[in-house]
Amino acid sequence: MNILDIYYRALKEYRKETLENTLCEKDRKAIVQANADGDKLNTTKYLCVIDEEWITKIEEGLEFVEKAVQEERQFIRVNGEVVPIEKVKRISKDSVEHLAKHSEMITHVPENEGDTVVPDKLYMVEKLSDYAVYENRFLYMLLCYLRDFIQYRLEKIETLRRTYISDFSVNKTIETKKRTFTIDTKIYEKRLDNPYPIADARSSSMVTRIENCQSIVNMLLETDLMTQVAKTPMIKPPIVKTNVLKMNNNFKRALALYDYIASYKGEGFSYEEVNSNYAPFSESLADELAESFLLTAFSAYKVGNNIEDILETAYKEEEKRRKEEENKKLEERIKRLKKRALESNKTLEEYVALLDERNKILERDSEELALVRQEIATLNYRIEVITLEKKELNRRFSELSSRIDEKDVEIAQLNQKYIEDTTALKNAHQQELQTVKADCEEQIEAKSLEFANKMQETITGYETQSNELKEQKQRLEEEARAVKEKSDGLDAEIAKREKEIDEKLRTDYDAKTKSAKKTANDALKELALVRGELDGIRAAQGKLQPSTDYASRERFVELQEAYVAFEKFFKAQWKITKKEIRKQVLWKKREKTAKSDKPKGDK
Repeated sequence: MNILDIYYRALKEYRKETLENTLCEKDRKAIVQANADGDKLNTTKYLCVIDEEWITKIEEGLEFVEKAVQEERQFIRVNGEVVPIEKVKRISKDSVEHLAKHSEMITHVPENEGDTVVPDKLYMVEKLSDYAVYENRFLYMLLCYLRDFIQYRLEKIETLRRTYISDFSVNKTIETKKRTFTIDTKIYEKRLDNPYPIADARSSSMVTRIENCQSIVNMLLETDLMTQVAKTPMIKPPIVKTNVLKMNNNFKRALALYDYIASYKGEGFSYEEVNSNYAPFSESLADELAESFLLTAFSAYKVGNNIEDILETAYKEEEKRRKEEENKKLEERIKRLKKRALESNKTLEEYVALLDERNKILERDSEELALVRQEIATLNYRIEVITLEKKELNRRFSELSSRIDEKDVEIAQLNQKYIEDTTALKNAHQQELQTVKADCEEQIEAKSLEFANKMQETITGYETQSNELKEQKQRLEEEARAVKEKSDGLDAEIAKREKEIDEKLRTDYDAKTKSAKKTANDALKELALVRGELDGIRAAQGKLQPSTDYASRERFVELQEAYVAFEKFFKAQWKITKKEIRKQVLWKKREKTAKSDKPKGDK
């Protein structure tokens, strides 16, 4: 029972004594009729109109925030140190890998071959789960922002809804032959905890939704994950959009909610001041106020005349009289009962027993009636609750219907966007394929043209050398003929010289021919290697698959030449690489040996 119920019950008990008393009623009427135009009672309340958009955004976003919290993202923090073998509790894969790289930790060789090698020290790894990843810290910051965002607006809304302002004043003067009664009362009351705000189902449901959001936020902040993250420093804007925040749907929607509340500038509600004027007073209100004025005047009169003892004595005498009167009424009832018992030819005990039995039946009926009344009251209450729930469900149904329509439109837009994006990606992929194909064809044509140019240059050079040799031969023949004409005695020498020249020309010709053929073969091998490289690139990009295109003799020969050229290149390159690796390993060993042989005192 709250204080308002207590005051109301006290007023009802007080009114029982004075309501029907003639003198009290006369005094009350005199007060009510005096200067009724000067009565004043104005009240002020506030009707809040809450913007539903930010509540809906928070409700939708909290669903994904809750899922993001449930993911419990973490990373494994690895702490490792080298400890004596006596302190090692468990050997892991990392310990074995570290020992394989640091054999100097094995200083004792076992006496027998079959004994186990035990190192002096070993690398111990401790892996700890760390929940303080950036995404979890972002969720904690978002929940703190939401808590403050909701609390700030909810406090303002509830303060306005629970505000009650009352301005009351009465100025009356009642004059009789023996009494002058003047009332001059002013009461101004402002309270922020009014339990009876303006009845507005929409604002009440909005407040309930806000409180539900606040409960969810507080619940998420109390989870184990957020409790752990709260121990780390809170991140500050601007937010770094990591891959998780951009690609994970739950974190992406949480980031969208943060962007919304961070950019929200309004109060989230508006309010309207509702003023009520209760003057002139109603009959019941004027009568109750007159009663309170008379009671106040009586309290002052009692203290002013110091008659509290006299009134207490009179009160006790009146209580005694009332008890005696009740006892007389009870005696009269007993006499009537005796008379009825004698008239019914039964003893008083039998009549009392019948009365008790009848009282029990009446009590049982009363109990059943009370239960029925209680059940009826319960059913009426349930009917009221169901009616309110029906109204709320109808409102929510209309809201959900509108939201479904919006979602249908959004789904249609997303489908259209998906079709457009798919078409654009397909066109881009085809263009990319065409571009790559054109690039490959251009590279093949360039390599073919380069090979043809090299071949042409080689043939041209060969022809030029051949022409030069022919010219030289002709010149020598002319010189030989001139010499022959000058001296027939030199025929043998000329023949010998001609033979030498022919051999030299033949030798040079064969050498040049072999060189040209070798250059041509090298160019063909390079072309085969280039074609193999191009085919490898195309195969790596998925644009070249095994097929029957190489079934012809010419294509098979090209494939075989490309394979042979690459195999030759691989073997030669592998020999060179092995030599270099051996040099590097040998150099490191020498450096390590030099360091170990160096005396400790040397610097």
